[in-house]
Amino acid sequence: MINLIDKVKQTIIRENLIQKEDKILIGLSGGADSTFLFNALYQLKDELQFDIMTCHINHLYRESADIDEDFSRRISNEKQIEFVSKKVDMLKYSKENSLSLEDSGRILRYRSFQEILKEKGFNKIAIAHHLDDQVETFFLHLFRGSGLDGLTGIHYKNDNIIRPMLDISKDEILEYLSSQNIDFVTDETNFVADVLRNKLRLEMIPYVKENFNSSINYSIYRTISILKDSKEILDDAIQEKYDKLFHSDGKKYWIDVNSFNREKMSVKRNLIRKLLINLYDTNKDITSKYIEDIIKIFDSKTGSKYIFRDYSFLKSYDKVIITDNIANDKTEDIPFELGNIEFGGFLIKSYLTSDLNIKSSNGKMIFDSRILEEKLIIRSRKNGDKIRLKGFNKKIKDIFIDKKIPQMYRSSFPILASNDEIFAILSLKRSNLYKVNSNTSKVLVIEVTNEKQFK
Repeated sequence: MINLIDKVKQTIIRENLIQKEDKILIGLSGGADSTFLFNALYQLKDELQFDIMTCHINHLYRESADIDEDFSRRISNEKQIEFVSKKVDMLKYSKENSLSLEDSGRILRYRSFQEILKEKGFNKIAIAHHLDDQVETFFLHLFRGSGLDGLTGIHYKNDNIIRPMLDISKDEILEYLSSQNIDFVTDETNFVADVLRNKLRLEMIPYVKENFNSSINYSIYRTISILKDSKEILDDAIQEKYDKLFHSDGKKYWIDVNSFNREKMSVKRNLIRKLLINLYDTNKDITSKYIEDIIKIFDSKTGSKYIFRDYSFLKSYDKVIITDNIANDKTEDIPFELGNIEFGGFLIKSYLTSDLNIKSSNGKMIFDSRILEEKLIIRSRKNGDKIRLKGFNKKIKDIFIDKKIPQMYRSSFPILASNDEIFAILSLKRSNLYKVNSNTSKVLVIEVTNEKQFK
């Protein structure tokens, strides 16, 4: 049977988790899992040429919390490894943010790890997740209806976080610690596992082992490996289609409806899943129901909208546009003055000239300078707004529709007005008033630059 420390070493090398001269911060609770991780990395650090230090997060949750901290400090000092601890109030954070104790503890731990990492100049965090954690996570995601992203479980590496123990079971860890006479404490975080995880750990998985498959953990381990291989192939294919179909200007995404609808449903689902992961930088809580609801927008009528968390999905003619709900470009009325004005994402530049031969162009409008005698303002559209054209008035709403401006962007367009008279939707349409003529002595030029591109 392979030595357990060698098994950790093989995982590190195979998954490229640690490089020469890395500085590894070990999350050390004092429990069996993290104590094994500490001992394993301590034994490997000279051979693989990396440095380690330990970190204990005291959650202030149980009376024994200080005992756990003292134990972690003692075993670190015994090996002359630098130790640092930090206290966080898990219960208070849970109440203030309406989160479970498990979620609160996890958030505070990882936040503290990153802070200490930066303070100490280390570059990676080692976490003691093991095979049993992987199996529990697989079932949790399966029962929630997750796709491949969820079913591939916990990753060996996420950014600067590494998990060298994912190939090792809890039984192997306990057997090793016992054989080496290595002490550990009961990890306080074990008492705040969520209800579902505890039911899996204490009831369902033991039942499956006894009645169906005594090696269920390793069966799931093999299944996860197969799914990971399949996911790599799928990810490459979806990435290629994603790059062709999805467009972004840094502020919003847009997708051509016809191109999207030509894809198979399986491809559509994976494309939307990828988009949501890109938007939120996580696959947490992205369920099939949300994905199906978003796909329905592509077959809905123009103006239909679906809101998913912080983002809106709007059907706009031949496109679906995705924007951040938090961003709101509607701006308060501001007096018009010569020079530069910023309004709703537009930069408006205006000046006077005696060149009567200057012409209008895309993004540039010209007016007789006598328009400045009006009390001009720049404002957003209002319900019922109309603009005076040659021989008739037209609703501003109809102009936006004619120009195929998505509804969510219409309030950001700058309107040049005085009282109820509208002289221009800048960069889009001007009225029939204050045109340059033979009596004009000076021309007001208004240029709109850095305009949002309404694809």
